[in-house]
Amino acid sequence: MNAVITGLGVLAPTGSGVKQFWEATLEGASGIGPVTRFDASNYPSTLAGEVTGFSAKGILPSRLLPQTDHSTRMSLVGAEWALADAGVDPAAHEGFDLAVITASSAGGYEFGQRELQNMWSKGGK
Repeated sequence: MNAVITGLGVLAPTGSGVKQFWEATLEGASGIGPVTRFDASNYPSTLAGEVTGFSAKGILPSRLLPQTDHSTRMSLVGAEWALADAGVDPAAHEGFDLAVITASSAGGYEFGQRELQNMWSKGGK
């Protein structure tokens, strides 16, 4: 079996979309800055590489928004962008003929934490 990279979908601290990301990469731009998604003042580090200005509203089905966290939404949008970049219509292929590979240093914690807090706030059953 051969693997072929046919499309890219990038959401990164240095840019969203292949063009913006690649231009920032060639310029040597840094995506590191102050944490803005939560108050990090009590942590040893207050810097991070955040993807700013991202919203999945209008891109993903609205039913997915409350069921997923920020990181998962970025992965889904990145996969959609990669398919579009490749000019691939998933509906034109059999179920297991395509694959999307994603990379993330971490993710999914926001959703898990919210669900754990919800579960514990209701007490044992």
